[in-house]
Amino acid sequence: MPTAEELINRFTSLKTLPHVAIRVTQLVNSEKSTMQDFEEVIRLDPVLVTRLLRLVNSPYFGLVSKVESISKAVVYVGMKNLRNLVTVEALRQLFTGREGEGFSRKNLWLHSATVAILAEMIAKRIFGREGEDYFLAGIIHDIGLIVEDQLQEEQLLAACAMYRQGEESLMTCEQKAIGTDHCQVGVALARDWKLPDEVLAAVRCHHDHERKFPLTSATSILQLAEYMAGKLGYTTIPGKIDPLPPPLVRHVRNMMANYKIIVRDLPQEMAKAKDLYETDAGV
Repeated sequence: MPTAEELINRFTSLKTLPHVAIRVTQLVNSEKSTMQDFEEVIRLDPVLVTRLLRLVNSPYFGLVSKVESISKAVVYVGMKNLRNLVTVEALRQLFTGREGEGFSRKNLWLHSATVAILAEMIAKRIFGREGEDYFLAGIIHDIGLIVEDQLQEEQLLAACAMYRQGEESLMTCEQKAIGTDHCQVGVALARDWKLPDEVLAAVRCHHDHERKFPLTSATSILQLAEYMAGKLGYTTIPGKIDPLPPPLVRHVRNMMANYKIIVRDLPQEMAKAKDLYETDAGV
């Protein structure tokens, strides 16, 4: 059975995050980066420029005046938001293709987008944090499933069937059928993409319910967002939802009124973000 690293080595020969997205991520991580640096990298891809400007001017950001250049986009939405948009653009087509009861890339993309939006809402509204890195963690947290689907199709379907029919976790079922799991594969891929350390930790640990993570960590917020998305019907595997760890259960009970407002507002936030997450075929 292949290791996560072996799968990533095979996958990156077929699909990789475009150079532009990796370079933008590096710029975000550098304190010396300027708006001009961003514009010089992004303008090398005219199609990406057009798409990014459409997204920046979408209802999601609610800007009063129209933005017509990447440099202005950086000013209005910030470097991290621009990084997220570039990453979404790079990933969206990976989630088109397979449809079926066993595993659906379309459902996975909608799940990932919902988790991303919820994670950003939780970070901002509950913890008063900037939400960009939490959004990024949400949008890529299950990317390992796409790698497995492309390279270990039959084994992934077997793992999903085992998961639906039994009581074991999806990761346990993946380990039995594939020899690795989407968290290990996902973090290996995200590490290749030079994503922030906290995002890597969240991708690696979002199904780890044994350890106690700080409430404000990307891991805890991702677990909260994924649980809420599942309760609202946006699941990776229909009908299967991971339980919340006890510390997060207590936290939600203490903040129930706040979380009810987030649930109330989610449809509106999803509608505003439709341009971000819809694929060419729609979602």
